[in-house]
Amino acid sequence: MNETLSELRGVINNSGYKLITAILVLFIGIILVKYMTKLIKAVLVSSTLDNALVNFILTLLKFLLYLSLILYCLNYIGFSLTGVLTTVTAITLAIGLALQNIIASVANGIMLATTHPFKVNDYVEIGGLGGTVQEVTLIHTVLNTPDGKHVYLPNSSVFSSNIVNFSANEVRRIEILIGVDYSCDHEKVRSIILDVANAHELVLKNPAPQDRYNISDASSVTHVLRVWVLNANYWSVNWDLTEQTFEALRLANIPIPYPQVTVSYRKEG
Repeated sequence: MNETLSELRGVINNSGYKLITAILVLFIGIILVKYMTKLIKAVLVSSTLDNALVNFILTLLKFLLYLSLILYCLNYIGFSLTGVLTTVTAITLAIGLALQNIIASVANGIMLATTHPFKVNDYVEIGGLGGTVQEVTLIHTVLNTPDGKHVYLPNSSVFSSNIVNFSANEVRRIEILIGVDYSCDHEKVRSIILDVANAHELVLKNPAPQDRYNISDASSVTHVLRVWVLNANYWSVNWDLTEQTFEALRLANIPIPYPQVTVSYRKEG
C-alpha cells in the first residue's frame, strides 16, 4: 500500500499536464455517466422490469462506469494499475465472503423480479407461511399475515421455497364440507344446499355450483359443496355459505350428527 501511494505521488509530481487533462476527462466523464444513467433509467422504468431490479441495475452500472473512468484517468497519467487492481480484487473478495448471504438474497431477488411469481398485494403462501405481500426488495420479501404480523423473509429462502399464489387467477373455487345424518333424504339435502348456493349473488353461475357426498365417515354423510367466485369475494362468500347452509338445514329439520360410536355386546357360547 505504501509503495502504491509513493508511486501515485511521483506520478503527480512528474505529470502536471497529463494530470490537468485527466481531471478534465474525469469531470466530463462524470457528467456523461449521469446523462447515460438517466437515459437508461428512463428506458428501464418504461419496461416491465420490477422497480427493485431497475434500481439494482442502475447502481451496478454506475459503479462499473465510475470505476472504469477512474482507472482510465489513472492509467492516462502513467500510474500503474497493477497495485490498484490487486487491491480492488482483494477488497471485493473480502466483501463477497463477508456478505455472501446478502449476495445470495440479492441474486434470488433478481430472479423473483424477473420471474414474477407474485406482486405487491397478492396473498401468497411461502414455505407454509401465508400473508399479503407488502413489499418486494432485492434482499427480502415482506408479508402481512392475517393475524397482523409483519414478516421479513430473505429472498434466498423465498426462492427455494414452495410458493402458492392465491391471487394469481381471477376466480377461485370454494369447497365447504357439510355433515348430515345417515338417515336423511340426501337428495333433499342436496337440493337445500344448492338452493342456498344459487341464491347467493356473488356465486358464479358458470361453472355452476356442485354438491356431491360420500358415506365413508363414521358418524355422518359428508356433502361437499363446490362453488366458484371472484378472487376478491372468496372469504366473504365462504363465510356466508357456511352459515347459510347450516341455518337452512336447521330450519328444514335436517339432523346434524355428533361423533358417535356404536358398541355391541356378543355373548360367548
